[in-house]
Amino acid sequence: MSNLKNFNNIYANLAESAYNTRPKNFPPFAKNREFKEINYSQDETYRGELTKGGKNLPNKGVVYLQPDKTLHAEPIKSTYSVPKVNGGYEQVPYDTLKTYQKGLLTDEKAGFNAYFVTDTAKLDETTRQTYLTIRGSDGASISSLNDWVSNDANFALTNTYIPQAKLANLALQEKIKELNAKAPNAVLNVTGHSLGTMVSAQAVAKLYQDDMKAFDKIGKVVLFDGPDVTKSLKKMGLSDKEIQRIGEKVTYYVNPFDIVSMLNRTEPLEKQFGKVNIIVPLHFNSTFDGQSSHDFGEFQLDAHGNPLVASKSFHPELLEAGEKLAKLIDKTISTLSVSVSITGLAGAIAGGITGLIALGLTAVQAKELYDSYQNIIQVAKKKSKAWNTAHIPDYQNRIRSATGAQKIELRAELLQSVAQDAVFQSEDMAIEVKTMVDEAKEKVQQTINETHQAVGNIVQYLDYWEVNNLLSEFNLSQFWDTGNEEEIRSKTDHYQKEMEHFATTLMKVSQNIQEVDAQGAVGFSKLM
Repeated sequence: MSNLKNFNNIYANLAESAYNTRPKNFPPFAKNREFKEINYSQDETYRGELTKGGKNLPNKGVVYLQPDKTLHAEPIKSTYSVPKVNGGYEQVPYDTLKTYQKGLLTDEKAGFNAYFVTDTAKLDETTRQTYLTIRGSDGASISSLNDWVSNDANFALTNTYIPQAKLANLALQEKIKELNAKAPNAVLNVTGHSLGTMVSAQAVAKLYQDDMKAFDKIGKVVLFDGPDVTKSLKKMGLSDKEIQRIGEKVTYYVNPFDIVSMLNRTEPLEKQFGKVNIIVPLHFNSTFDGQSSHDFGEFQLDAHGNPLVASKSFHPELLEAGEKLAKLIDKTISTLSVSVSITGLAGAIAGGITGLIALGLTAVQAKELYDSYQNIIQVAKKKSKAWNTAHIPDYQNRIRSATGAQKIELRAELLQSVAQDAVFQSEDMAIEVKTMVDEAKEKVQQTINETHQAVGNIVQYLDYWEVNNLLSEFNLSQFWDTGNEEEIRSKTDHYQKEMEHFATTLMKVSQNIQEVDAQGAVGFSKLM
């Protein structure tokens, strides 16, 4: 799990806060009966990880998490069978004495969780910005089974209007009614991550379909790491023109190495729903690595909250990588002998070749898919290195003749490229050193093994005790300095960590380049 490195983007902040075990998270306050003030301009250290306070945020970063006054404990009822007098059975209802949380914004049984946030403590004529943030899935587990099966699986397999989206649509309707009555000058923005993007997009589209006037109350819809929903919107009865109209309010930020982000994205980006941005991730990782490509920590946000994104002129290899992964996912799902959801496929890939074979692939097919996914990432990384090498000198030349905003933008991109290149070089150096150590150790072990074999060949000419004497000290510990090996590995890890810290500082400088410019060396030192 990795969190945002700063709170510079209000939509990313809200999408992240909707989850459990995150900085400034909302779930602990879900049962509050009064609003909860949250300030995203302040730093937050959560479980040892620092997220810097946001800059240039609306309302100076202050938002108010509003209570869901409809939230209550709903009894869980069941039935048991009772024989009828004339034969057969009838079902008799009974109270299980168990409950689940249910309200307009929460349906624990359905796996639906949303949060209503405002820029004023109470809704009134001064309220301008309100937000509905919809939580994605915390993970595939029994507690979130409805998230993964009823919603994600239905979407990936059939592109249907998923159950959670219906609940989200109802929440949108009710909140817009409340705004019209209490805060007529406010708009309702929507955000979400992962499964939350599918729910958000379908709910907003349904609002357009059913109540155009209510749809006009929607401000921005900003979504992170989610698939394209075009097919599902068409299945809901929306025309291409209507989908385009709805999409004018929708912006996506997706990671080209994330399986969930790239689902259904085989069409050119401009033909997909909303404005789709391929981010330049902090790491070149898969969905299943410790630093997952599906997590918030991969977004690089500048001082104005803009995620760093790829384009045809800036790291175009990432656009290519996203397209390749989308096609790989599509090909895999279409060739499987059994139906599988995107999370089923994701889980199988996480399990490696064995997991893919369990889906029904042959060993050859499984290895090809797994290797193809890893290869997409490695090829993109190699091309990114080449792009940096080719363009860093070009940036330096362009900066000399640039002025004003263009110069600032070019300098920021140069620093980002240098930082990324530094990380690449440190990773390569660490791998090279550790490989050299492993190879040297293997050669020593091989020599020892060959010596043991040679002694074994002449053992018939020696007594048992003579063989033992010959080999007693001829082992790895006598010829390999374990302490020296550990020191080399430790120093290599330290070097890589220091380079990553330096790269992170360069990223911070690029994200706050105007401020650092004004402060000079002092400003740079503050970021170290």
